[in-house]
Amino acid sequence: MLFLFRKFSLIANVVVLSAFSCVAMAADKSIVVVADEWCPFNCSDESLDQGFMIDMAREILSAERYAVKYQTEAWTDAINDVKAGTFDAIVGTSRDEAKGMVLVEEPLGENKNCFYTRLDDPFVYQATGNLRTRRLAVAAGYLYGHPLDEYIHTNRVNFNLLQLATGERPLLVNVKKLRARRVDTVIENVHVMDYSLRKCRITGVRMAGCDAATPIYMAISPARADAAKVASSMAQGIRKLRKSGRMREILAKYGLSDWK
Repeated sequence: MLFLFRKFSLIANVVVLSAFSCVAMAADKSIVVVADEWCPFNCSDESLDQGFMIDMAREILSAERYAVKYQTEAWTDAINDVKAGTFDAIVGTSRDEAKGMVLVEEPLGENKNCFYTRLDDPFVYQATGNLRTRRLAVAAGYLYGHPLDEYIHTNRVNFNLLQLATGERPLLVNVKKLRARRVDTVIENVHVMDYSLRKCRITGVRMAGCDAATPIYMAISPARADAAKVASSMAQGIRKLRKSGRMREILAKYGLSDWK
């Protein structure tokens, strides 16, 4: 009887250990992607269409047996949380913002920053030099590229020249300030602004010039043991989506075309 008891105890322990092992494996195959709301790149985590970057990440990684979850939070928090390993990946980042993370080398989109004013304002953006007479609204924690980042850093405490919006929807905060004449100029990605103006039925805003487009990426938390593998799978997957024509279909759902 003692022999049988020990035998069954051993079997039970093996079963329990196997169950814990399966749980651990399942957890490793889950990837939580974060970013602040930036539709149509990445939209509300409660919406049916969560943005083309999320759609592409989910389609690519599901083929590798990863379960992709997505949630929004303030941009600065998202960067810090992915670096720390609280969450697994971030989308919509520049190369500079992704420092300290494992970058997916194939771009997941393109960022073209434009400048917006009220309809009755004749201002035309030419360079950072002609921003010195403006009250500029930007999103806290965003990098806009050189020389804008230098201008923003230099004037970050000058409220008459620069105002920083925080939270998960900084664009809506800045547009409200613009319409209320609390700022003169808002910087935003052209597709994000177009989408937001249409969705929220906002009028009285005009484009006053743009900077050159730059690539944006997905980056993986360095805390993940398989970060390099995930990044490689994403890069290969993006190229496959483009070659097969599937990328065109995903982008078309959001009224966009391939940035290349």
